[in-house]
Amino acid sequence: MKKIVCAILACLIFTLSFTACGKKNNNNKDGPIAIIVPSASHGWMAGIAYFAKQKCEELNLKEGSGYKLLTSANVNEQANQIEEMINLKCSAIVLLPHTDEVSVTAQKIIDADIPLIVFDRKVSSDYTAYFAGDNAGIGSYSADYLGEQLGGNGTIAVLNVPSSGSVSTERVNAFKDVISDKYPNINLIDMTAPDFTQQSGLKTLSDILVANNKIDAIFSIDDESSIGMLQAIKDADRTDIKYITGAGGSQNYFTKIADAEQPICITATYSPSMIKDAVQAAVNIRDGNEVKKDNIIPPTIVTKDNVSNLLDPNSPY
Repeated sequence: MKKIVCAILACLIFTLSFTACGKKNNNNKDGPIAIIVPSASHGWMAGIAYFAKQKCEELNLKEGSGYKLLTSANVNEQANQIEEMINLKCSAIVLLPHTDEVSVTAQKIIDADIPLIVFDRKVSSDYTAYFAGDNAGIGSYSADYLGEQLGGNGTIAVLNVPSSGSVSTERVNAFKDVISDKYPNINLIDMTAPDFTQQSGLKTLSDILVANNKIDAIFSIDDESSIGMLQAIKDADRTDIKYITGAGGSQNYFTKIADAEQPICITATYSPSMIKDAVQAAVNIRDGNEVKKDNIIPPTIVTKDNVSNLLDPNSPY
């Protein structure tokens, strides 16, 4: 009798353990993959939606049943979309957060046992995988380029865009660290823009040019901003600015790099096409394959010498 009782207890324990394990992994592998990103306030973000959809088509995912692409104007709208996709029991969620404010809602994805692939901007919640360009690399490479070109002396105006969260912080901090360590005689002037648009770049630099009669170079952290800044330099008829950087991979800015004599334009790639890697990771994780948690994609420094290799008239950005 004791042996029978023990056997029954053992079976019950095994059954309970199996059931618990099953509940721990309750994401719906047949559900669509959700891609939740900000709406297109500028060219780079427009490229995000374009390349995400392109990747889904390459993977033969049907819109609606295979994937859902959602865009939002602000953090609150994005948080609501996350809640909606959790309730839909998506098989995975790719998220480009507006800001870190969405972290609390992002944690609910993990709590629902749905894989969360964060793209570009970090969240303070947990996540399954993270894909981004090398923001710190953009800052440090640009600092070395400008520092060397200026011979370690001069004044550089530095663009900050706090609304972009970790993107601005990482690029600017890395830039300042290299300048401080290797080019201490270079003076830095901070300027702050509300967003990554040509209009903001134009206005922000216009104000800085009025307040400073000599600037040798500009560290801009976005190609669209740089295009606006080039217009500000032209409007002010300033000839003291020798160099301007960018970041992204805008075809419009690539043409400036190819054509401009002064200021000399360069950029560091941070292409919206990287979203394809995040979408692929979502599919891989859904299918039970392992994906490295943190994935940083290095930039390419683009100058007049190599820009012709990157010109693409069919690109949306």
